[in-house]
Amino acid sequence: MRLIPWASFVALLFLPVLLHGQCVNDRRSNRNAGILIGDSAITGTQSISATELASVASELIGSCFDEDSEELEQEIRTAFQDHGYFAAKVNSLGFKAHDPLGVPKPVILEADVSDGPRYKLAEITFVENHAFSSAELRDQFQLKRGDVIERAKIAGGLMGLRKLYRSRGFLDWAAIPDVQFASNATATLEVSLREGTQYHLQKLNIVADKEIAARLRAEWKLADGEVYDDSYVDQYVELNRNLLPSGFDKASIQRIQNCPDGVVEVRLLIDPAEDPLHTVPKNVPCKEQQDVSK
Repeated sequence: MRLIPWASFVALLFLPVLLHGQCVNDRRSNRNAGILIGDSAITGTQSISATELASVASELIGSCFDEDSEELEQEIRTAFQDHGYFAAKVNSLGFKAHDPLGVPKPVILEADVSDGPRYKLAEITFVENHAFSSAELRDQFQLKRGDVIERAKIAGGLMGLRKLYRSRGFLDWAAIPDVQFASNATATLEVSLREGTQYHLQKLNIVADKEIAARLRAEWKLADGEVYDDSYVDQYVELNRNLLPSGFDKASIQRIQNCPDGVVEVRLLIDPAEDPLHTVPKNVPCKEQQDVSK
């Protein structure tokens, strides 16, 4: 049996939280039910170190879940994958309740897990990329050859790809990651890209009185017809907070995409009174997008 050396100590750190029935991470669908992980005992592992196993356990302690074993099994697998154990399998799962009437019900999580090998990166490859070279895409990932493959670092790389593509007007892009495992405990990450249309700015529309609109327009540096940089709008808003009303937020920024024409209209809703018809702009998708949505 593999024991967690300081899981109980971690649980003591959360004791004030547990006593008040509060959740550090609340994943419940019903706030009047569910369980609160107060401590955990994970057995059955062969490869993972005691320190890493304690880290996996601590990620679960203090969290609340529905009494759904499938969801919690996935959470456990995800925690192991964050440490490179992508073949981890939950063989059994059970709970011991401290207080059966508690809401949420505090429990000790008991799980038998086969961790399997710890995978290291062989390489990252890209398929169907045209706008950027494979080297440019590869730079978005912190993982180097021989590094332990951590799920969070893969997610971080995909987020980097998202920012890169959207900064060059590819608003409909998609990335499909596929991890291919080898028998020598290495793995290759293959990322298939769907780049879609490259958008250009059609125009900036500021819904405000003439004076405010003129001052805001003077600060706008992205010209009509230029490749649309999706990050520019947020940068522009932050730089011009002094010209915007206190209640202005992301919901007041409208991006209207016309896929067939490859253009984007940016609409800043500063003063709704200047839009008496309460215009609700609609995106115009390309035919292939319409076909996918059917």
